[in-house]
Amino acid sequence: MTRPLNTTKRQVQMTYKTASHLSILLRSCATHSLISQAKQINVQIILSNYLDNVTLQTDLLLAYSKSGFLQEARKVFDRMPERNMHSWNIMMSSYAQNYCYSDAICIFDNFLKLGFRPDHYTLPPLFKAVAGVGDCYLGFVLHGWVIRLGYEGYVVVGSSVLDFYLKGGELVEAKRLFSNMLWRDCGVWNLMISGFGRAGFYVEALSLVRNMVEEGVKLDALVVPSILSACGGEGDLMKGKEIHGRVVKSALFIFDVVISNSLIDMYARCGCLNDSEKVFRNMRSLNVVTWTTMISCYGIHGRAEESLDVFKKMKDFGLKPNPVTLTAVLASCSHSGLIDEGQRIFYSMQSDYGFEPSVEHYACMVDLLGRFGYLEEALGLVQRMKLEATASVWGALLGGCVMHKNVNIGEIAAHCLFELEPGNLGNYIALCYIYQSHGISDGIAITRAKMRELGLAKSPGCSWITISGTVHKFYQGCHSHPLTKVTCEILDRMIKVLILPGEPWNNLIRPCARDAADWTVKRMLLNQNPGDDHVPI
Repeated sequence: MTRPLNTTKRQVQMTYKTASHLSILLRSCATHSLISQAKQINVQIILSNYLDNVTLQTDLLLAYSKSGFLQEARKVFDRMPERNMHSWNIMMSSYAQNYCYSDAICIFDNFLKLGFRPDHYTLPPLFKAVAGVGDCYLGFVLHGWVIRLGYEGYVVVGSSVLDFYLKGGELVEAKRLFSNMLWRDCGVWNLMISGFGRAGFYVEALSLVRNMVEEGVKLDALVVPSILSACGGEGDLMKGKEIHGRVVKSALFIFDVVISNSLIDMYARCGCLNDSEKVFRNMRSLNVVTWTTMISCYGIHGRAEESLDVFKKMKDFGLKPNPVTLTAVLASCSHSGLIDEGQRIFYSMQSDYGFEPSVEHYACMVDLLGRFGYLEEALGLVQRMKLEATASVWGALLGGCVMHKNVNIGEIAAHCLFELEPGNLGNYIALCYIYQSHGISDGIAITRAKMRELGLAKSPGCSWITISGTVHKFYQGCHSHPLTKVTCEILDRMIKVLILPGEPWNNLIRPCARDAADWTVKRMLLNQNPGDDHVPI
């Protein structure tokens, strides 16, 4: 009787050592994404009859998830006879990190049905998932869980809640949440700055930058691109140059590719394409995003030849264009009317680059054809799309119809847009403009009646300029600003100079006049504030 007992004890010890050893190996595989080794260990687990070992199964789940093999991870998860909190969190996080948002939410539903309660590891990936699918209600429910379970003080959880509200456009709630946060690191500030910038509130984003600096939070490599994006959106060149100066002085930032890419974009959006070129030429390391950004910068400035030249050089350097690169190239062709070149690139995507045109590529192509009057061809392209046409595609077609006053195709595009985005006022105004150009009063009346029914009202046009941190706004039809009258008079005189026919110096004065207009308005505004003359213009 003694011998079998001793044998059983040795077997138990050997089993424990073997399972422990396999667990260590699996965790090493997860750390270094060694998927082939993980699969070998999976076979050993099955042969050794360790399928009931929760620790081993969880480690195996983690190894597959970290390597991005979600199908294998899900198979392991589904066959687990018992799941601990860690295994549920791994599965939900893996789906969220790989943009499988609906799957992450489905796992969470099963999680709740089995009586589990979320912890501070469960909630962050779920907020990412609900933001990804746009499920505001579930996001509010999750926020309730955060408050009920007392996780508001966890920086990661608080940041994920904040990110959810910012991505959902709930900026007032985001600001309230941000104000009540006890601990705000650079990552939290970056969420706020990028969130407000993404929503188009560039002044507020730059105000947050000033507040961050006043609180003594140091800039890091993540927040600098967000600040530069806000500077570009607002056209705040002085602030952008200030940030560029900090980048040059910092050994941590000067060779950061992401920051350099953001500088290229910022200068181009502020109208300083020469500075974008300087940053581009001085970069030591160029990635696909760098080349794509430079292509886009040339494109928005109407310099398609340079854009296509950069595109060619990029391929010569051995870099493969991605779908975003092709979107930038097609947009450049659209801005400059290079129809043949645009069509050649569009129809050769599959053969030359290995991917089918996306909705964005179709929108660029429709815009290219529509801008130059090929509206029948543009409509035919939309109708032949393998993908479902989105608002961006129909919007590009409607824009071409407005430009060329085409009623028939304009009505088709507009009514499709009314279905896709009924609350977008611009579509109704565009159709009214087409009707007005042909004197179709009935069409105008019907469209305006529809606008009144939906409660849509046109906002006045607004132009603004920033001087010494103060934003001066000029609204259409409003003369409340003290300099509105004199500004309009000067601009009228400049426009008359620009359109004078037959003058040999006309082409030379046009770019200078644009700079002069900006300079003149700034000088007038500075004269209203005598103490500001020292500010660079």
